[in-house]
Amino acid sequence: MRKLLVLTALLAVPAAANAIEISAGVGAWRENPSGWVEYVDTNTYGTTKTKVDVDSDLNLSTKTRGEGWFKISGIPLLPDIKVSYTQMKFSGSGIVNSSFTFGKITVPTKSYVESKLRANQVDATLTYGVPFLSTVTAGKVKANFGLNLKIIDGYIKVRYTNPTAGTGEDSKSKTIPVPMLHLDGEIRPIDLIGVSASGNWIGYSGNQFYEYTLEAKVYPIPHGFVGVGYRYQRLKIDDIGGVSSDLKVKGAFAEAGFYF
Repeated sequence: MRKLLVLTALLAVPAAANAIEISAGVGAWRENPSGWVEYVDTNTYGTTKTKVDVDSDLNLSTKTRGEGWFKISGIPLLPDIKVSYTQMKFSGSGIVNSSFTFGKITVPTKSYVESKLRANQVDATLTYGVPFLSTVTAGKVKANFGLNLKIIDGYIKVRYTNPTAGTGEDSKSKTIPVPMLHLDGEIRPIDLIGVSASGNWIGYSGNQFYEYTLEAKVYPIPHGFVGVGYRYQRLKIDDIGGVSSDLKVKGAFAEAGFYF
């Protein structure tokens, strides 16, 4: 009996190893920001406006930034593990047509404003596949569900210069953990092409974060792929450490990667 158990274990190890898949990808996202941010300092008294528009007030421009991910799938009994990184940095400058308050400063009308906004993100996603879906579709359809933890490294800085009021500057940094529900799936009707989608969401106490991606992939060589798609994020924060926002970032992306 003992020999039979040992033999079964030895046979199971290669089978489990063959089921494990490692994949990774790198690419770039054309990030177009819109919406508003707000930073209210405890010493701020009165204001004409505290919601700062990232277009009309900060003049943040569209940027192309890098992103990448790494995934391990198929480890027996354990969820699939995916770790990804998204760089998100914007800067802008220009003359503002209305006064606004940011933290400890009030920016006068007709001031020259320079601004920086950072929201770099690290994601850890744990998923399980929908049982039997891949089997009954002969591997042409896959779907996964699980949890995502996003860590946002946030920073915003505003500096103004005014001919009569002089200069002023304030900044705020905040690291925000965002746990979310996750869904993703892929349809691959033939070996050469596939279409995939994924999404994350959470909402509580006036805070809401959701994002989704849609992607078309081509598999031109064995164990390799290239893809193009569209990605959208919305981050709505209601007074976390004096910071509030309703910030949206959207745009097209492209990537290339491998799997084996």
